[in-house]
Amino acid sequence: MTGPTFDDYLKSLGPVAPQRVAADPQALALCAKATAAIEAARPLDRAKLAAIVKADPAIVPVLAAVAGIGQERFRTWLTSHFDTAGWMKLGKARSVDLVDELDDELDLIAKLEEQAQTQWTWADVLARVMSPRQHAGVSVQQGRALEDAVEAKVAALGVSFKTRTRFTGKAGETAPADFAIPNGDDALIAVAVKGFDSTGSKLTDATHEIQRMVEVKTSRQFIFAVVDGMGWVRRKGDLRRIHELWEKQLIDGLFTRSQLDDFGKALKQAARRVDLIP
Repeated sequence: MTGPTFDDYLKSLGPVAPQRVAADPQALALCAKATAAIEAARPLDRAKLAAIVKADPAIVPVLAAVAGIGQERFRTWLTSHFDTAGWMKLGKARSVDLVDELDDELDLIAKLEEQAQTQWTWADVLARVMSPRQHAGVSVQQGRALEDAVEAKVAALGVSFKTRTRFTGKAGETAPADFAIPNGDDALIAVAVKGFDSTGSKLTDATHEIQRMVEVKTSRQFIFAVVDGMGWVRRKGDLRRIHELWEKQLIDGLFTRSQLDDFGKALKQAARRVDLIP
């Protein structure tokens, strides 16, 4: 089957929902410290910025926040690019490499210069972005945001469906499904939606759920998976197992949120093949 390689799929992952965070006094102080150091070094270039980072690597998350990347997402970004989430050691030992990567991928120096011209009145905004504290239930809300986007595509078929249910497959065996079309007992299409911006055992559980869907599906049933979120960057083994199911054509499609239009087209094609729609 042609399509994105595992590495391409990994790069296509994005946050499933924006973080909702609160300002933090310590983060505000760190922002003020960073902005003062950068203002004093203007006009900026990579060498100057690398020297600032080497002298005080604690400000590295502020640099990420300039590009709108919060601490949790930044840890996954670092892991993806440097195989470590420790910006303190990276800043001390590889400040040039770190700044080069940030500037190559995020156009960081241009963003810093642009924001510096506003006299850094955005420090409180940065503090909100980079604060590690999140309101209770944010991870649930993030998963629901992706489910809502997928549900819009499912509803567009104009046929009945059930959410967060189980579907029946071969020999009467069942498996979980976030969407079953038209319903669990008579499902001809089952969809898994697994969006996580944080990491943990729940991602392994999600992988097992998709594997179980494959185990019970009949030859007439279609299985689709929508898998996204920065948490998967740190669970590459689990994500690779899902991707392999798609490579082996054991599931009929694997999509990120940015590919939901393609998911909608694939869903319609499957619905036509099983005579759910004309």
